[in-house]
Amino acid sequence: MNYEIKSNTLTVTVSDKGAELRSVKGADGHEYIWCADERYWRDSAPVLFPICGRILDNKYTADGKEYAMKSHGFAKKCVFEVVEKSESGVKMRLVPNEVTRAEYPFDFELTADFTVKDNILDVSFTVKNTGDAILPYMLGWHPGFTLEGDGAIGNFALDFEGKDSLTWYPLQNGPFVRPYGEEYAIENQRYALNEEEIYANDTMIFVGTGDKTRLSSPEAKHSLDFSWSKNLPYFCIWKDDNSEARFICLEPWSNVPSGGDAPENFDTRKMSRLGTGESETYSYNVKFF
Repeated sequence: MNYEIKSNTLTVTVSDKGAELRSVKGADGHEYIWCADERYWRDSAPVLFPICGRILDNKYTADGKEYAMKSHGFAKKCVFEVVEKSESGVKMRLVPNEVTRAEYPFDFELTADFTVKDNILDVSFTVKNTGDAILPYMLGWHPGFTLEGDGAIGNFALDFEGKDSLTWYPLQNGPFVRPYGEEYAIENQRYALNEEEIYANDTMIFVGTGDKTRLSSPEAKHSLDFSWSKNLPYFCIWKDDNSEARFICLEPWSNVPSGGDAPENFDTRKMSRLGTGESETYSYNVKFF
């Protein structure tokens, strides 16, 4: 079911399936969020939990038992319970059920909170450990933003103010991440959306971007400022490998996939962890122009 929240300038739609942002429309009717066209990419802005990316062979062990889990985890497929709703906000919650426990034997609470005011959308996801065991997890966001017009996608760029270089983590062994980065120089503190590079590398994963960027093009009427909390150090850029797919995904992640060269063990792999009763909030803020 979709829920609509509004400000004086924005109309926002959020689905209880995956607590997924489905639409952000400005007062002039411009749509900022990808339309989930199945010819290219059938999602709009899924949350990634309890993993970001893939794990080797889609399986892992925890406390000596093996479990199966597909890319980006299960939260994007689950229906969240709506716990609060107002004209300008909606809060949703996911707790374990039979489906999640088959993939992930941990007790947790994942709360999503969407609030809109003027031309600003605030989003937060809070992970809480409601069990007795240490909770291992990753969390990320995978929003697709529309690229306005029909000009070259390379005319769009991301501004990283004060940054002349970033640290890039290329993929290896297919969809997995090389464990060490390399310097990546950017001109004029901007990363132009280089389709050839993005398609060749599948996903561009950076560290050192800071916690904000602006997406704009001199040929586009609209732009946006995107910021995220500091506990999301990885910034990923992805799009479907077709120029007709007019969107770009800008993805802050808490953690990234491992190198894909050893079986996955959630007891020992590098990922976020919470003790009993502990919680962590991850937030995103988008200002639409």
